[in-house]
Amino acid sequence: RQLVGELGQGGMGRVFEARRSDGHYEQRSAIKVLRGFSGEAALQQLAHERQVLATLNHPHIARLLDGGTTPGGSPYLVMEHVHGVRIDEHVRQRGLSLEKVLELFLMVCDAVAYAHRHFVVHCDIKPGNVLVDDEGRAKLLDFGIAQLQGRAGSELQGLTPRYASPEQRAGAPATAASDIYS
Repeated sequence: RQLVGELGQGGMGRVFEARRSDGHYEQRSAIKVLRGFSGEAALQQLAHERQVLATLNHPHIARLLDGGTTPGGSPYLVMEHVHGVRIDEHVRQRGLSLEKVLELFLMVCDAVAYAHRHFVVHCDIKPGNVLVDDEGRAKLLDFGIAQLQGRAGSELQGLTPRYASPEQRAGAPATAASDIYS
């Protein structure tokens, strides 16, 4: 894969646009590289996210394509590239009607409900983790701090306080209700 440019960065990593460059076929992807974490803990965090994503196959959740470590030892994930904008920006830019906003909201709800049926709690639902693609479809991204229901979260876990549920801010385990609150 050939890196094209940086798409963005968050609390745990940087995301780059990439293109498959082996000549067999063309494919765009997004590569998430963990930042500020190294060693076994970082590898475990990314392995956790990779495993969570591997269990999810839904039209409104960005697909996992691959993963591994760079030659320098930094862990990474290769994800479906979603060419779009944050859901809140999409709504503002297009001046969407309430009906159209609710259609997007239902797409996100469908994705979250699907994750919950697979015992996955996203734990960081916020506008920056929902993109709307060129066809007007919402896509849920970034399962980096997701938890499997009934299991403890990761030691690298972080959250966005503005969108976190009261129980998450208090340090209690996240539940499906936490995602619904967000």
